[in-house]
Amino acid sequence: MKIRNLLILVVLGVMMSGCINAPDVTDTTTTLQGAKPTTTQPVVVPTTTNPNAVADDAAFEDYLIKYKQRRLFRGNNSVPDRAAYGISLRVFDLLPPVPNDFLYKVYLIKYGRFVDVASLGPEYYKQPEFDPDFTKFGLRYWADWKGENYTKKHWGTIGLRSYPFSQHVIAAPGYSFNVTVFLSTNWNIETYQGLKLEPVFITNAVSEDGKVITGLKDASQYISVNITPNEFLLTPAFPQFTEDWVKKLTFTGKIADNTPKGTYILSMRVGKPSAEKSDKWLLEYLNLYSEGADMITTDKPYLQAFIYVQ
Repeated sequence: MKIRNLLILVVLGVMMSGCINAPDVTDTTTTLQGAKPTTTQPVVVPTTTNPNAVADDAAFEDYLIKYKQRRLFRGNNSVPDRAAYGISLRVFDLLPPVPNDFLYKVYLIKYGRFVDVASLGPEYYKQPEFDPDFTKFGLRYWADWKGENYTKKHWGTIGLRSYPFSQHVIAAPGYSFNVTVFLSTNWNIETYQGLKLEPVFITNAVSEDGKVITGLKDASQYISVNITPNEFLLTPAFPQFTEDWVKKLTFTGKIADNTPKGTYILSMRVGKPSAEKSDKWLLEYLNLYSEGADMITTDKPYLQAFIYVQ
């Protein structure tokens, strides 16, 4: 039977797992509604008869930078300015060179305008900025580390992230589909983590707009799924990003011809690797090897792929 075409719509989100002794992350973003102005002086934009002139008002220039009015995310404007991070650039030495259209692609993915994430190579997904939360939450680990009075209080041993964790698939009985997710070591983790993944179906999940979606039961009777790769080692992300700190996962599924119409929610279970792999990695990395990410309690699954069988 011919495999029919499938439309996969990606709606993005970020999932952060906890890690041992890691501090909580609080979002301090303030919405504009009801916000008090920081100054009683209005921003004055200099008038000019020259359309090519650049405003020299410092406050206005600051506004343009903060609100990204001048950033088109194209060409050389689309490469992260890591020199502005205030940390050692050696943190990124082992990563591939950043493509010139990097931030442009990241922007499109974040807002659901670029759905073919499966086509992206390691030069994209191995960059920490591929996850939009990196500059907001991730950089603080290195910023704290370089502080004059910094004292290391914990050793990051277990922690994972996935992106984009929330996705949507429109399908029908008899269809095949692929879902791509990037599973990575959390930003402050210093160990080699052994993992084995298993596809599972869940019956409840919260959508991007906060709605609780209920999936049909007995999904595994109708939809078969494989994960590639399903057993692997994630390498450290701290204090330096290493070559395999993130893995590209492909979920390949087949929907049976007799599948009832409705919504099914695909997820994954993270467990320990086989005894053979575990022994091999333990002997290789000794006290730098860890496993047990399945013991971490998360507020969101590593993946919630809503499969709408029509």
